[in-house]
Amino acid sequence: MRKIAIAVLSLLVCAGHASASLYSEFETRARRELITPFARDLGGLLGAASFYPGRALGFPGFELDAIGVVQAKPDKDNLILLNGGVEAFGLPLLRAGVGLPFNIDVAGHGLAAEGVTILGGGLRYGVFQSGLLTKFLPSVGLSFFADKVEHDDFKATHYAGNVSAVWELPIVKPFAGAGFDTTKLTVKTAQVAGITGLSETAKGYRLTAGLDVFPLPLVRLRGAYVLLHGIPGGMFSLGIEF
Repeated sequence: MRKIAIAVLSLLVCAGHASASLYSEFETRARRELITPFARDLGGLLGAASFYPGRALGFPGFELDAIGVVQAKPDKDNLILLNGGVEAFGLPLLRAGVGLPFNIDVAGHGLAAEGVTILGGGLRYGVFQSGLLTKFLPSVGLSFFADKVEHDDFKATHYAGNVSAVWELPIVKPFAGAGFDTTKLTVKTAQVAGITGLSETAKGYRLTAGLDVFPLPLVRLRGAYVLLHGIPGGMFSLGIEF
């Protein structure tokens, strides 16, 4: 957990540097059999960033967040990162969302720094929203996200689906949920002959449990433990919500 905490802080402070250095050796280390585990790790991080607890913002609600998501170690088969000496790693993103009528939210997130561009968006729907007489029940939501990733050496498309529930207690709001990611990655440049243009698709699941805390009016802190295709990780965000 200490590794995870340090990695999240590093991501938020040094976003551009972290994103660039993480994938800097893709071109030299990419092999045909390594593309799928690399894509699985990338998709897990993007999926974790798309997660929301289950309570719709409500019209005309709004949120703006800085997010850090981290995985404690690469997949055992992701030798692109492992052989590059990568241990805990992750992504920082900025996210904005607006609430629409009928318990629907529209949200988007992105990052652009030193050779990496990530742009994604999606819909969130509050299937059941607890009210005055049903506070003892959790609010339950579904969300669907799509992302496009462009790097100097590869590109990827990512799709995520999430189901989540949040209990709206007086001081904190605990939440839990599950998600599934599908990531297609295409090699743009590689030193190994025959894999430029190669595309592979990876799939993986996520489990999330965490807390929302509001230390000041409209200011939200969110922290969560995330299991990314069997590997521990975390998610942290600081933002405003109303």
